[in-house]
Amino acid sequence: MALLTFLTDFGLTDYYVAAVKGTVLRLAPGTQIVDISHDVPPGDIATGAFLLGAAVPSFPIGTVHLAVVDPGVGSRRRLLAARTPFGGWVGPDNGLFTPLLADARVHSVERAGLFLPGPGQTFHGRDRFAPIAAWLLRGEPIEELGPEVADPVRLTGDPPRRSSGELRGRVIHVDRYGNLVTDIPAGWLPAEASGLRAEAGGHTATRFVAHYQQIPSGEAALLSGSLGTLELSLNGADLSRAWGVARGQEVSVTWREDRK
Repeated sequence: MALLTFLTDFGLTDYYVAAVKGTVLRLAPGTQIVDISHDVPPGDIATGAFLLGAAVPSFPIGTVHLAVVDPGVGSRRRLLAARTPFGGWVGPDNGLFTPLLADARVHSVERAGLFLPGPGQTFHGRDRFAPIAAWLLRGEPIEELGPEVADPVRLTGDPPRRSSGELRGRVIHVDRYGNLVTDIPAGWLPAEASGLRAEAGGHTATRFVAHYQQIPSGEAALLSGSLGTLELSLNGADLSRAWGVARGQEVSVTWREDRK
C-alpha cells in the first residue's frame, strides 16, 4: 500500500486539507495518508521544516512526504519533487525541505499536463502538489516530471558550537507544552558536568534531569529530549511563557571543567 504523509499550515477549519486528500485518493487510489500536522502557523516555513525533520525518520522507506507551507503560492517559485534513500517528497521550493535534502535527487516539476485546471492560482496544494504526489505514489518515473536541480532553497542559520566548558546554540522549536527545544546535541554535554548553568533570555537553569518528573515544582531544568538535543523545561508548566522565550533565542550551557 502506498503511504503518504501530509503537513500544511491549512488548519482544520476550512476544506483545504480534505480537498488535497481527496485529490490524492482519486489519482492514486488505495493510498494511506498520515497527517504530520496542519497546525503550522500560517506561512511559518521554519516550523514546517522542523516538524518534517523530526517526523520523517519514523516512517517506512518508500513513504512519500507532501508538505505545503507556501506563502509564495501562485508565484514563480519552483514546484519540487525528490527521490531520497527514505522515499520521496513534494512541495514548494522555499526552504521547507531543508532537513530532507541530504542525498536527495531534486527535480523542478515542469510537466504542466499533470496539473489540474483550477479557477485561480491560490490552491496549488490541490491543483499541483497533490497530482505530483500521486505520480510518485503510483511509482511513475520522477525523471519525467522535469529537470534535476542542484540549488533548492535552503534555510540558513548558524550551527551550534562548542568550546572548552561551553555550548552555544538556539531554540529551534517550542512545543505545545512550552518546552524549549534547542539545536545543541545532548551528546556534547559531558557525563560529569559540575556547576552546570543553562541560560536563555536572561533566565537560568542549573539542574540536569533524565525526565520531566524529576524537575522540582517551579524550577526549570535541562534534559536530553526525544530528538537527541538539549531541552529546557518546567514540570507541568509552560517554560516559554514563563521566561518569555521564543524560537530563535540564543542558548548557552556552561559548566566547570575540573582539573585532575
